Amino acid sequence: MTTHPVYSFAARRRLLGWACVLIGLAFAEVLVLAWVLTTLTLAALWVTLPLFTGAVLAARAMADSRRLLVHRELGITVGRQYRPLPSAGWWARFSTVLRDPATWRDTRWLFVDTTAGVALLTVPVAAFLAGVLGLLLPLVWSTLPAGASLDFPFGTTIHDTRSAAANGIPWGIFYLWFCWLITPVIMRWYGELTAVMLRPGPRALLAERVDQLTTTRTQTVDAQAQELRRIERDLHDGTQAHLVALGMSLGMVENLIGDDPTVRPLLAEARTHNAQAIAELRALIKGIRPPVLSDRGLVGAVESLAIRMPLQIDVDIDGAGRLSDSVEAAAYFTISEALANTVKHSGARRAWVRGRREHDRLLLEVGDDGRGGAVFVPGGGLEGVRQRLAVFDGTLEIGGPATGGTMLTIALPTAGASVVADPLPGGADAEFSTPPGPGSPVGGAER
Repeated sequence: MTTHPVYSFAARRRLLGWACVLIGLAFAEVLVLAWVLTTLTLAALWVTLPLFTGAVLAARAMADSRRLLVHRELGITVGRQYRPLPSAGWWARFSTVLRDPATWRDTRWLFVDTTAGVALLTVPVAAFLAGVLGLLLPLVWSTLPAGASLDFPFGTTIHDTRSAAANGIPWGIFYLWFCWLITPVIMRWYGELTAVMLRPGPRALLAERVDQLTTTRTQTVDAQAQELRRIERDLHDGTQAHLVALGMSLGMVENLIGDDPTVRPLLAEARTHNAQAIAELRALIKGIRPPVLSDRGLVGAVESLAIRMPLQIDVDIDGAGRLSDSVEAAAYFTISEALANTVKHSGARRAWVRGRREHDRLLLEVGDDGRGGAVFVPGGGLEGVRQRLAVFDGTLEIGGPATGGTMLTIALPTAGASVVADPLPGGADAEFSTPPGPGSPVGGAER
C-alpha cells in the first residue's frame, strides 16, 4: 500500500467534492444492495437468478470504481479478486457468483459504505456547509422578518444583522478551517475503511498465490516437455539420418575398394563405430520419449511395454484418453520403472497394471504376486520416481495385495492436460536400421 500526504488547496477541494459525490452515490448503492438481497431471497422462483447475477455485476462495477477512486486520490491500493465468469449459461454464471467470496465482500462493503461510510463523509461536508452558512448569516438575516431571533452556542442570541455578523462570521471561519483540516483525515479514514471491506483476506491471497504458482509450474513442465520433444525430433530426423547416410556411404566405399588389406579393415571399423552410435542414439531417443507413446498413447505404450517383459502382465487402463506430453511421459516411466523392479527383485510369476481416470486425476496400480518388501530408499529408483511425480503434485504409495507381493498406487493430476504433440513421421516404427554391409542393396535402409 502506497501513501502520500494531501496538503494543497486544490487537492483538499477535490477531496471535498468527492465526499459530496460519494454521499450522492450512496443512494444508488442502497438500490443495488436491495437488488442483491431481494433477488437472492427470491432465488427459489428461478426467474430471479439472472437478475441476481446482474445485481452482483452492478455491485462489482461500483466496487471497482471505488477501488480506482481511493487509489488515484488517496494512494491506497485495494486488491481485486473475482472468479472468472463462464462465457455462457445463466445457471453456471449464477452458481459462480454465488460461491465467489468476493460477492459477499462486495455486499458487505455496500452495507458498510451506505452507513459508516456516509457518516464519515458527512463530517467534512457538514463542516463546509456550516462554514458557508456562518459567513452568509448576515445576508440571510436581512431577509428575515423583524423580531426574529436565533440561539447560538455559549448562550449567545442573534436578534439583528449586527449580531448575526458578529457571531456568524467567526463561526463560519472556524467551520471552514475545521473542514480544511479534517477533510484529508476523514477521506483517508474512508479509504482505509473501503480497503478493509473490499480487500481480499490473507487466505484468499494465499489461495490466489498458490493458483498462480501451480499454473506457472504447469506451464514450466509443459515447456520442458515440448523442448524435450523438439530435441527428440531433431535427433530422430536430423542426427540419426546423417549417421545412417554416413554408414551407407561407408558401405559404398567398402564395395568400391574391393579387398584392399590396408583400407578395408579401417572402413569396417568405422562402420562398426557408426552402427554403435546409431544404436546408442536410438536408445537415447527412446529414453526421452518412446515413439510408441506419441503414436499410440499411454495405454498402447504400456501394452507394448508389457509384451516385452519376461513375465505375464495384464494391462487394464480404462478411459485414460490422450493426456499432455508431460503427464503421459511421467505415467509411462513410472510404470516402466515399477515393472523393471518387479522383474529384477520380486520373483513374481504374474504382474498387472490397472488404471482409470477419475475426474481430474489419473489413478494407476502396478502390482505383482512376488515376495514383496519394496521400500523407499534415498537415492533409489522408487524414491526417484516419487520425486518425479511430486513435480506434478502426484503421489506414489507402496502397499501389498492380500495374496502377497507388492502394490504401487500412483495418482497423477490431469487438470489442464493439453493435446499431445504429433507423432514422429512413420509412427512408432519409424526407426532406421543398421547401415547395409557389403553385398547389401546400397541406399536401401529398412524401416
